[in-house]
Amino acid sequence: MVKHIKSLPLFIMSIFAVATFVNCSNGSSENQNRIRVGGEGKIRVMPDQVTLTINASFSKPKMVDAVRETQATVDTVMRILESFGNKDQDIKTSSISANKDYQYIGSTYKFVGFEAQQTIDFVLHDLNKFTELTAKLLDTKISSIAQIQFNHSKADSILREADLIAYDDALKSATKIAKRADVELGKLLFLSNDGSGSDATGYSSGERIDTYNKGFGGQGFKIAPEVIEFKRTITTEFGIK
Repeated sequence: MVKHIKSLPLFIMSIFAVATFVNCSNGSSENQNRIRVGGEGKIRVMPDQVTLTINASFSKPKMVDAVRETQATVDTVMRILESFGNKDQDIKTSSISANKDYQYIGSTYKFVGFEAQQTIDFVLHDLNKFTELTAKLLDTKISSIAQIQFNHSKADSILREADLIAYDDALKSATKIAKRADVELGKLLFLSNDGSGSDATGYSSGERIDTYNKGFGGQGFKIAPEVIEFKRTITTEFGIK
């Protein structure tokens, strides 16, 4: 069944409601005269934002030099990100960590210096600027873009709509079964969102871009976002008159 939700006209690609299972209780007397039905609700939307995880990492003979170059790169990246989003809401940075750097040389690990690194998570709300942003990032000395996560800014609202679709689906199934069994459906006795749906809030593109601290410049890269499916399942129990 396809249903369009008026409250989310710009986001819903298609909606499906499918009955998952139906069974009648045959246990003790207190469980008799009831019908338990499952419902499923699905909403498919296109993502409207993407989260990038950006790494800056440098290894130097002296720790102070590794920290200094890492901080300088992070400062450059921050200036770029602030032109694409809100500094307080869209950018999250980790603290700089510094450790001894060992590399496998010959047949053993040898100390080669000190490594400093920092991670930045950035949420881009305008996917049309994705290529422009990545072009500017590739022009810096970041070590990698470790993750590209597409998601939707209204994920919580969409999941709540999926819950309603799942309930409508369960009610419709219970009504049909009661009619086929020639009984009258009573009031709702039990309702549970068991959390067994996908509850998707996004997906990772699976891409990792390693730049090895070299500014490549040139064009940014393009990734076509896929449809996100939000799915919820519920269990309902109705009395039978």
